[in-house]
Amino acid sequence: MKRLFVAIDIVPDDTFIKLYKELRSSSTRLDKVNWVEPDLLHLTLKFIGETVADELPAIEDSLQIACKDIPPFTLNIGRIGLFGSRYKPRVLWFGVDECEPLQSLHHAIEKQMKKQGFPYSVGNFVPHLTLARINSIDDKRLFLNTVKEHQTASIQQLNVQDIVLYESVFKRHGWDGRVSHYNEIRRFPLNQDKMIKR
Repeated sequence: MKRLFVAIDIVPDDTFIKLYKELRSSSTRLDKVNWVEPDLLHLTLKFIGETVADELPAIEDSLQIACKDIPPFTLNIGRIGLFGSRYKPRVLWFGVDECEPLQSLHHAIEKQMKKQGFPYSVGNFVPHLTLARINSIDDKRLFLNTVKEHQTASIQQLNVQDIVLYESVFKRHGWDGRVSHYNEIRRFPLNQDKMIKR
């Protein structure tokens, strides 16, 4: 069985890394926080979950078809948020500005995967990059003030040329005893011929 998901790869630039380090430095040794290393950051388009090897060809066909009508596009990573509450934050993330091509790509993936028997994802699509998973924060005021200072920061523009099918593998590490490692299975290019000529 493989634990699969589909994502957009993120290559952080200097501004992104600087802000990431500033946020990380606001966390103390007493915190129980698992930070995602910058080279593992991604924007999940669809979590597939535990999958038998025999289903891989159908998944790959679906993703290839989903990409054929979507041209490359630009994402603007431009805000910081938390899932959970101010009293019990659970996930720290960077969000992206509203982007119609991204929504179209997500919809196309869901539609094609449904045709192959994979159910639609539960809940609304909230595109984000998970920076950290939080169990507890010792100095919430310092942490939340740092987040608030940069809540609407312009972080990075990203040119999206393809999507990636990943396998998630857990390794032992961190306060909760595990960290994910991602194995790239295959890349699927968006349709260069659909780009608007200027």
